[in-house]
Amino acid sequence: MARSRTVLPARLVAAFLLLAALGCTPKTPPGTLFDAPGAAWQSFRAHYCAPPKAPAVRIKASLHYTRITPRKRTNRTLATLWGDFGGPMRMDVSASIGKLLAHIRENGDGLLVFYPSDNEAYAHASPVLGATRLGMPFPFSLKVLAAVLNGDFSDLSPRRFETAEQIGGMEPGFAYGLKDGLVTRIVLDAAGRPVRIEGATSETYAKARAWRLTIDRYAEAQPGAAPLPDKVTLALDDGEKGVLHIKSREFMLAPWPAKALDLALPDGVVPVRLDNDFNHEQDGDIPVVYEDK
Repeated sequence: MARSRTVLPARLVAAFLLLAALGCTPKTPPGTLFDAPGAAWQSFRAHYCAPPKAPAVRIKASLHYTRITPRKRTNRTLATLWGDFGGPMRMDVSASIGKLLAHIRENGDGLLVFYPSDNEAYAHASPVLGATRLGMPFPFSLKVLAAVLNGDFSDLSPRRFETAEQIGGMEPGFAYGLKDGLVTRIVLDAAGRPVRIEGATSETYAKARAWRLTIDRYAEAQPGAAPLPDKVTLALDDGEKGVLHIKSREFMLAPWPAKALDLALPDGVVPVRLDNDFNHEQDGDIPVVYEDK
């Protein structure tokens, strides 16, 4: 008795073969130069839109801050950012002389900032709006900032772009227009590395500010690995900006202990809620700023 055979439609066979081919196709190696926006975008998504393999990180950096209004100021500070990629983030900001200026903690409850010299603390349910109210040039949360500094732009990049154009000249690359999100434009270099991202701090907040993230320099990388940002500039639409230069980056083998990510306030210090119609009566000076002499 002859055995019956199952005959698959030709289209189904072709689909299976295509899926198999895609599954076996390796990533384009980092550093490959592209001449088409689609290929550059695919490389960007493959190499710069994936979470780090390590569960936690610690970054030390210098921050050069400037602003123009209401009067020109400049300062240089040191920042230490540490935390779990899937959990709380901490940041300590100190003057170049070593004096601690601010302790910052961000988690699912929002933002908490403590200024030891003033013995004052402030809190906001939104990390972005809270930082804006305090005058800090963070157009997005510490969680997103930590991811970006470690080469993960997935929180700032949708899977697909709306428009694309090729950029010529001395710095060739590709510019992508985006739709329906906080990020409106992404610029990649010819190797598919992000070099500029533009957006707004909020889609609904009446005082939302336009921002620009520029990756000014990438660190050297091991063969086959995508290079990570080494120097970035965060700029807001009023001329306020911060230049972050990474001094060291350490990936942790395990999540941080809970105590290391806590921010305990001194006895008697109650955080002022910035999300309860609180009006700051100061003249716009930023507590975290240390002015250069």
